[in-house]
This record gives sequence, C-alpha cells and structure tokens, in this order.
Amino acid sequence: MKSNIFLGCMLAAGLLSASCSDFLTEDPKGQLDPKTYYNSADAINTAVYALYTQVNVSQIYTNMLYPQWQGDDITANPGSNKQACAEIDGFSASNNNKGVREAWEKNYKIIEAANNILNNVQVEESATYVADAKEARAQAHFWRAFAYYYLVRLYGPLPIIEDNKLSSAQTAPSTIEQVYNYIVTDLTAAIADLPTSYTTAPKHHDGIDSYVTKQAAQSTLTAVYMSMAGYPLNKTEYYAKAAETAKDVIDHNSEYGFYLDPTWSHVYSMGHNYNKETILGIDFTKKGDWAHDSEFTSCDRFESLGDGGWGDAWGEIAFWNRFPEGARKKATYAEKITYQETYKDENDKSKIRIKNTVDWWALNADGSKVVTEYHPMFCNFTVNCDEDGNAINAPYDYTKPNWTGMVNEHRHRVIRYSELLLWYAESAARSGAADLTLAKECLRQVRQRACDDPENVKLSDGTVVAISAMTAEQLAEACYIEHGWEVAGYWVAMVTRRSDEFRMNELKKNFDFRVANADQDIVDPADGRVYKAKESVSVVKSTWQGAESIYLPYPVVEVEKNPNLSNVDRTH
Repeated sequence: MKSNIFLGCMLAAGLLSASCSDFLTEDPKGQLDPKTYYNSADAINTAVYALYTQVNVSQIYTNMLYPQWQGDDITANPGSNKQACAEIDGFSASNNNKGVREAWEKNYKIIEAANNILNNVQVEESATYVADAKEARAQAHFWRAFAYYYLVRLYGPLPIIEDNKLSSAQTAPSTIEQVYNYIVTDLTAAIADLPTSYTTAPKHHDGIDSYVTKQAAQSTLTAVYMSMAGYPLNKTEYYAKAAETAKDVIDHNSEYGFYLDPTWSHVYSMGHNYNKETILGIDFTKKGDWAHDSEFTSCDRFESLGDGGWGDAWGEIAFWNRFPEGARKKATYAEKITYQETYKDENDKSKIRIKNTVDWWALNADGSKVVTEYHPMFCNFTVNCDEDGNAINAPYDYTKPNWTGMVNEHRHRVIRYSELLLWYAESAARSGAADLTLAKECLRQVRQRACDDPENVKLSDGTVVAISAMTAEQLAEACYIEHGWEVAGYWVAMVTRRSDEFRMNELKKNFDFRVANADQDIVDPADGRVYKAKESVSVVKSTWQGAESIYLPYPVVEVEKNPNLSNVDRTH
C-alpha cells in the first residue's frame, strides 16, 4: 500500500478517548471537543483511520478468534501454552479464558470507535466535507454491525452501546433478536451510503478496494439474514431475504468484477494477496512489525518441527478424512510434513533446505509417531522462503523451505465470492425458490476448481448425488457442507465452519463426537495400510448443557462490572 490506514491514528485515538469523557461546558481548555472538531475532511478521515485501527487489532493475533476452534475443522494442542484454545475447543471455556475475554474486548473497541463517528460526525448538506461525512458514517454503521454480528454468535444477548458515555458494564443486555435487528438496521444504513468503488489510497490500492463497499455490506447482510433464519431465532423466512440480497450482488457483478480464481492455491497466497475474489478484506501494512501486521504466518506450522512454528491450530482428523480430494484440499493442508535444516554451502554461507518429508500419520519402526502432533497440518497462512531465508510471495509449496518470520501483510479474506455463491444457492434452496438452475450452477462453479469430482457430492448420510439431480433439500445441505470446505482452517473468515454449525444447531454433534473420541481409520493412499488416530483434546464437561454449552461465558471482568450479565437467558 502506498499509504495506509494507520496514518493519523495516534491523534484519532486521543479523540476517541476524549469523546468518552464529560466535557466541561465552561471552558474546556486542553481538550478537543468532537462536536466542533469534526468539521473538515481531514478530521473526519482521522476518525475513520481510528476505526480501521480497531478493526485490524480485532484480527491481528489469534486470541480473539479462539472461539472458532469449536468448529469441527480446527482443534488444538492440549498442552504447551495452548490451554485457552483447548478449553474452547473442548466446550469447557472458563470465564477468564483469554479468548473469551479478548473476543469481547476487541469487538467492543470497534463499537466504541464506530460510535465516536456516529455520535460526532454530522451530515450537513451545505458543508464541503458532506461526502466524507456520509461515507464515514456508513463505514461506522458497517463495522459496528460487523462487531455485533461476531459477538452475538458467541455470547448471545449483548449490551447494545450507542453512546460512548455508557459502556457494556452499565447496560442491560438486549435479546438475541434485538441484537440482530440492530445489526440489520446498521447494515441497511451502511448500504444506503456506501460507494461501489473507491479511487484513492488508502481506500483503493493494488487494484482492490480496501474500505468497505456497498456490495461488501450486502454480502454481509446476506450472511446475517441466514443467521436469523437459523439457530436460535429460526426465522426461516429470512432465507428468502438472504437469497434476494446475494443475487443482487451476483446480478451486478459485471460492475464489481469479482471472480473465482481458477487455481485454488492462489486463494490465500501472498502472491495473490490483493485479489478480486475477496469481497470484504482486512488489510495490513507492509511494515513487518507486530503492531501493524497479521501475526499468523507461523500459526499453522507444528511446534515439534523445530522451525519456530506456533502450532496454534491443528486440523481435525475426521474433517480432513471427509474432505473431498482435489486442489482445494492440497492448498488447505500441507500435503506432507517437512523438517528443514540450516547448512553451510561451498562458500560457507548459511542456507536452508528440506531435510525430511513424511506423512502426518507416519510411524517409526517401533510404532511411535514420527510427527508428535499426529494431526493434519493447515497451511492457509504458511509462506515459503528461498534457500537464503527470504520470504517468497507465491502459493505455498511443501517441497520448499518454510519462512520462519511470524508477521506479514497477509490480507484477511473475510468474505470471498465463492462464499456468496454458496450462500445464494443454499438460501434459494431453503426458501423454496421454484427455479434452482442458477443455484445449482453456483455450487458447480465453486466445486469445479476445487474437487477431483465436481459434479457428484457426498452428503452427510454418505449418499452421493449429482448436482443436476439434487432436490432443494439436498442442494441446501450440499452448499452448507461445501462452505465448510471453502473456509476450513481459516479462522479470520466472517462465517467460519463454527459459524455454520452454530447456525444449523450442530455444535452438539462436535461435542458428542469428542466425548466418544473413537479411533479413526487413516488409509495410506500409497499402499492401502490403515493407521489409527484420534483427537488430542478431550471434553472435560461431558454433559451437554444446551445454550450454556453453545455460548461462551461472559468474561468474568465484565460480569463483575455489570450485574446485568448474571443469570441471562441465553435462549432468547
């Protein structure tokens, strides 16, 4: 990026803090009054920079995203320093779990920054900065909705904060339905004033729009409507609204220019970081430091491999076993587990090379595990390097050494066009649409670049059905399953596998599967030998508690400050 969203953030952060205080009406010396400050384009843009700073921080490292480990695609190391991940993964998170705390905290920071704009930036039609004011308010409406959408799927009833003189510690929680209605209102306001494209940095750079567009907000609203149609509201009439909203984006795509990259390994590649498959992305700078960049480069590499991997996320075995063979599976998981070494070349210079390559399920001659983790390994965020250790911005290749740096400017693909196609197809099928021709074609398009057999889909009962022959019910299930493959292990997506399972009220299936934790058969494709493997994270609280198992506990620090969060009915 030639310029970035952090310019002016220190000033904006100061204004954000000041806006939460009571100002002296007599003579507010030494303070900036936001009611009079935001009367220029520069001042308004500073507040938007501050908002985007909070958006970045909400995804810059994994703590806030640990709740996504409840999905059946991701699991964790039961030991090491990964107890917070493992607690949530095993449906036994404490109210002091850092993932529980930080998911709440970071998203309410987004809400606070959005409120700063909505409370203080006014639209005055005669002002020279009126276009900036409208756009800033639209951005604020969007990101406030985005934050509440993340929170409501994790905690259920939430305090709705509109005035920064209040806080989540002083406000009674609204019902789940009230929160969703609030989200829809915000997104509707955003859609009304957001442009469909931008022309100047940082809003537009490298051929993409980095600020939220109208079509990105519509795509988000599609997902929200689907959530309202599913658990816990179960207002199935919203599937028709979701299909209508998604189709509007699809119908106007000749203007927007979204596409499905024909090569699946490009989807998350740093070599295709700024692509037009991404409808909604969160950008990071190219500074290469912890304060400004995505910290996930080493998260997927196992700790035992000795090259600095964090091993935050492991692949669940059953999900990997079911995953359709093809380019998408090869790009989502490391095809082989590699060990690398540093050596001296003939000129006595240090070089890096792969020294050993194994299957994740391999055993030593004595029956012990070659790879300590004994799980599939994701590679969505992994980056290769050359023999000198320099990062290579290209699709990941397991045969090449792995870059040992930990932060980079990986653009978080929050919503991709493939997801919107699947959301449309599933919603059309669930809403009783008379003509499912387009819906079936959408599913077919997504699978054509991903699977060895794109036309024939295995459903959850083991039935294999051709897309052309699917009933509406089969098509809906096929799209739901397909979306899980599309976002597997990508915990920064707005709708993760955990989110899908939550909507379909299927998290209990994950729980029951983990309680049983039976051996699973891994068939070696090379020789047909069968290996046995099971999940490493156990379920401590082995009795399902309904909504109390589905939702995270409210953070203890918030409950101590806000008695309204005690004894909340999580079912409404």
